[in-house]
Amino acid sequence: MYDALLRGLVVEATADEEVVGVLLTGSLARGDALPGTDLDLRILLADGLSRPALDEMREGVPVERSYADEAAARAKLETAPMHVYAYLDGKILYDPQGALVRLKDFAQDRYDGYRATEAERAELAKNLRYPAEKIRVAMAGGDLLKAAFVTGTTTWFLMEGLWAANNRPLPPNSSVRPHLGDLAGPPDVERLYRELFLADAERRVEVALYLYDWILGEIG
Repeated sequence: MYDALLRGLVVEATADEEVVGVLLTGSLARGDALPGTDLDLRILLADGLSRPALDEMREGVPVERSYADEAAARAKLETAPMHVYAYLDGKILYDPQGALVRLKDFAQDRYDGYRATEAERAELAKNLRYPAEKIRVAMAGGDLLKAAFVTGTTTWFLMEGLWAANNRPLPPNSSVRPHLGDLAGPPDVERLYRELFLADAERRVEVALYLYDWILGEIG
């Protein structure tokens, strides 16, 4: 289903004189898509052009298309490092002028050279210490429900902290799991990630506290 739809979308895009590149992103580009997933395309336009993003249903599939010229795409990579993953994971479908190749190379450079700033580390440390203390107080008082609730509602801080502690840009939500392998620590991070979300409540709390302590030890 996706192959035929994707071919049609590429034909449609390349017939547009203003389009100079088509990049498939997301799980379909990585090869780990589940049935029913959406289809994400980044459409590169000629210099100086822009268009609003377009979301629609095509043949029963959600299709998301974003548009930018090369300069705007590069600027987004400069200001929002999360976007590097679209290019690192992405699959070039059309690129007659080599603009997407240049953006891929730039994204790789941004990824390789990324370092969390001291201000970012300080803000994350503050955001992590508070829930960690709340969880410990709840557990000391025998309130597992409260500890599990705080754990469940602050997991995104843990993800931010994990990537900052490893000096890697945080991936978009749906790309976190595929990029756990990019992290140098803590040991067995993929197992810990699975337990954080799928284990029983007490084990999830234990894992969260371990991750809080490991991250804070790395970022101060």
